[in-house]
Amino acid sequence: MVKKFSPAVRAAMDHYAQLSDDLNKACDNANFVELRQAAKTRFLEQGFPGRRDEDWGYTKLTDFVQTHYRLEGVTHLELSDIQPFLPKYPALRIVMIDGWFSESLSDDLSELPAGVSIEALKDMAEIPSIHQVLNQHQGEIEKEPFAVLNTMLLSDGYYMQVSRNCALELPVFVLHIQTEDGHLSNLRNRIEVEENAEITLVESYVTLTGSAEAFSGFTNVVTEIDIAAHARVKQVILQQQAPSSYYFNNQFVYQGEQSTFNTLYASTGSMTSRHQNHLQMDGEHIESIQNSACYATGKQTVDSRTYTEHNQVAGFSQQLHKYVLDGEAVGVFNGMIKVAQAAQKTDGQMDNKNLLLSDQAQMDTKPQLEIYADDVKCSHGSATGQINEDQVFYLQARGIPKSQAIRMITEAFLLEPLEDVSNNEIRQWVANALSNALNG
Repeated sequence: MVKKFSPAVRAAMDHYAQLSDDLNKACDNANFVELRQAAKTRFLEQGFPGRRDEDWGYTKLTDFVQTHYRLEGVTHLELSDIQPFLPKYPALRIVMIDGWFSESLSDDLSELPAGVSIEALKDMAEIPSIHQVLNQHQGEIEKEPFAVLNTMLLSDGYYMQVSRNCALELPVFVLHIQTEDGHLSNLRNRIEVEENAEITLVESYVTLTGSAEAFSGFTNVVTEIDIAAHARVKQVILQQQAPSSYYFNNQFVYQGEQSTFNTLYASTGSMTSRHQNHLQMDGEHIESIQNSACYATGKQTVDSRTYTEHNQVAGFSQQLHKYVLDGEAVGVFNGMIKVAQAAQKTDGQMDNKNLLLSDQAQMDTKPQLEIYADDVKCSHGSATGQINEDQVFYLQARGIPKSQAIRMITEAFLLEPLEDVSNNEIRQWVANALSNALNG
């Protein structure tokens, strides 16, 4: 059966298909052309999701398809332009401007610590094996419409490798900065962490004119993370793009035995944001922590999702997702823990808690369990409500003004998922961003 699309959706699809054709005309690499063309065929069949698609019922794309975002070259920036967005703690710096790697603003990649290599994806186009590398998990990627769009517009991103037994002391800080109104930042990233290696990755998504209400950018990300046996990956993602922008991020994570993956997603920006973790726990005694802390106000929609598969014995997964919603904001959470028959002794915990600061705010939540093993300890829960007046009264009785009491309670609620971030400086950096958003 041929899928039907509205004229607006069809026009948007044709626009991005043309962008893909333009990339291929300017590209001499047959591998990239083949990947884009295959994804284009899939995209034109599948299209953008609509309200009738179950996974998109609460995340509207009506306004998004009205704007046809451009895909252009790199804007030149100076270090002084990005200085306000850089961390105050020591880190290895990677800078992506409008979806393109910036060599001048990134650290010298030829002087990375032994065992670590980072390259711009566009610089790897001529490597014959890159086609197989990028196509390794394409079957999973094709299930997500914006991930298919990402492959169709494959252009740049970063490719990181951490060698066996290498424990990188400094975190890798990746700054994704939007500078051009109406521009599409299309990023394809791949991270390979070999056996018994360790890395901390921090990613920040910002807009150069972040306070400009009219600025509208579109960021579309696919990140593949392969974590080998006994390896450890810690990740923090902070999304605070301009309030009229759009952000879609699909992460595909594959864990080997006795590996650890700890990720936090924090969101305050964009008109519509959707962040998804697709996690395969493919070995024994794997640990994963997936937390999120999201704040939205006005007419923002913030959507955070996890899909976690326990496929082997004695896996442990823990999740805490907290939302604070004000104005007419919409929050969406969908989490699935799937336990295979072979995954005995699984311990999977998922909790979603939401605080509504106005009567117009709305939360749609769907935590799920799908269990095929009989010796497991799994639970999921969700709770949504407004501020407890007894807590406000308690603080007022001790001389704290009501407005300050509400801010204190709200901030304490939202910052709880940050407790699993082990680096104090990174945790404080995220906490400051969330606190500033809450306080306007």
